[in-house]
Amino acid sequence: MRKNNRDRILKTARQLLPRYGYNGVSIRAIAEKARLTTGAIYFHFRDKKEIYRTICFEAIDTLISNFREGIRRRKTPSQKLISTFDSYIDFFYNNRDHYNILMEYKANYHPDGSGHDLEIARKMSEMTDLMEETIRTGVKDGSFREVDPRMLALLLAAVTEGMLQLKKLGVFDYLKISDAEFRKFMGDTMGKGILKSGGSTV
Repeated sequence: MRKNNRDRILKTARQLLPRYGYNGVSIRAIAEKARLTTGAIYFHFRDKKEIYRTICFEAIDTLISNFREGIRRRKTPSQKLISTFDSYIDFFYNNRDHYNILMEYKANYHPDGSGHDLEIARKMSEMTDLMEETIRTGVKDGSFREVDPRMLALLLAAVTEGMLQLKKLGVFDYLKISDAEFRKFMGDTMGKGILKSGGSTV
């Protein structure tokens, strides 16, 4: 029963946080929506920030799992690298509450000295580590030219996350640019910068 309550608390918070934001949701509001007492909330979580952080961990774990699966299913380093873009897109469409909560967390990030925020940064770096590893493999087997794998991984992550923010704001719909069109453009453009002659990004 207690585990069920914990799951119910997180499910409720995932519903409320994207709608009202971190500052607009209280422990009492979560308890009322979940039909629990505030005492039941505090049995599982120290405070609202711990609930928020736990959901961020869930979001990052889901995205990392998507990355790993996408990379595993592709054959070439180029295909593996572009699969990380596909993983971001899939996460945006199929895990929207997690996506919105994670983006709000990033927008309001302020280190609290507890080490928990550093843990989220470390988990986030697991995604760029996977991209970095793929780039290193491509450099080693001659698919990619010599390039700094970490810097390129950060650039690709930043471009993709920025693209998703523009999608959320409706810019891509307004400009009538589809995901497939942007994916192809990104693959072609990045490919010209990192592929050795004759390589393909798809």
